[in-house]
Amino acid sequence: MGLDDLEQFSILEQKVESLISLVSSLKEEKIDLEKKVQDQGERISSFANEIDKLKADKDLVKKRIITLLEKIEKINL
Repeated sequence: MGLDDLEQFSILEQKVESLISLVSSLKEEKIDLEKKVQDQGERISSFANEIDKLKADKDLVKKRIITLLEKIEKINL
């Protein structure tokens, strides 16, 4: 092996080490992003449940208002 061969091998080793480091970093980033996606999914589910509850409360209030208005109408007769 000549000097050029050793230099090229050294360059290849550096590039492989760099790629290994990049892959490791990307794997960690992927794990972090998956956790964030899961957290956001849980928040969305929580918000959807809250919206459903608010809609149910709104419907209940609407029915009670209609009942009260009907009672008022009966009094005015």
